[in-house]
Amino acid sequence: MSDSAAEIFSRIYRENTWGDPESRSGPGSTQARAAEFVPDLVALLTQMRTRVLLDAACGDFAWAAPVAAAVERYIGVDVVADLIDRNQREHARPNRTFICADLAEADLPRADVILCRDCLVHLSFADIRRTVANFARSGSRLLLTTTFIARGRNDDIVTGGWRPIDLQAVPLGWPTPLALVDERCTHTGGIYRDKRLALWELAEVFDGLKPGSGSL
Repeated sequence: MSDSAAEIFSRIYRENTWGDPESRSGPGSTQARAAEFVPDLVALLTQMRTRVLLDAACGDFAWAAPVAAAVERYIGVDVVADLIDRNQREHARPNRTFICADLAEADLPRADVILCRDCLVHLSFADIRRTVANFARSGSRLLLTTTFIARGRNDDIVTGGWRPIDLQAVPLGWPTPLALVDERCTHTGGIYRDKRLALWELAEVFDGLKPGSGSL
C-alpha cells in the first residue's frame, strides 16, 4: 500500500472518518453498543483464565474499561500516536498501559489473549496475514477477533476501508472457533446480526497461513 498503516489510521482518527460523535473509533466502539455483549466477553475471558490481555487495536478505549477491569494486566496497542498519547494520559493505571505500535511489524508483548475487535475488517488480505503472523510471533496463546459467521465469501479491500469478513470462508479458511460471543448487532435492519467475537488458538490459525496450507 502507498501509505503506511500509521498514516492511514491517523488520518481516519484526525478527520473522524467514521463520523461518530462519541468515539472516533467508530459507532461500534460506543459504550451503548458494547453493553450488549461485554458481560459475555468478560465471562469468556474469565473462563479462559486470562491474566494478560492485549487489546489490538485498542482505539480510543471508549468501550473497553469493563474489560480492562476484568483482567490482571491490560495492554492497549494502536498505531495512531495521538490516540495512544491521549489514552495514556486519561486511562492509564498501574495495571493498564497503552503502547503505539504497528500490529503487523512491531514486537508485541506476550499475552494470554489478544483481543482484536473490529480491526481485521479494515485490513487487506495481505495485511491480515502479516498481522496474524506477527501476533503469533509474540508467543500469545489465544486470538479473540471479529468475524461475521454467515457471509460465505470475502472481498479484498485496500487497508483503511471496511467490509464484513467471515474468517472461516474463502480465501481465509480459518478452522472452527473454540467459542463465540454474539455481539447482538440488531441495528440497521439486522444486516450485521451475524457479527461475533470468535476465539481461536493462535498457533492453529498461524499454521493455516503457512505456504501450502491451502489458506490465505
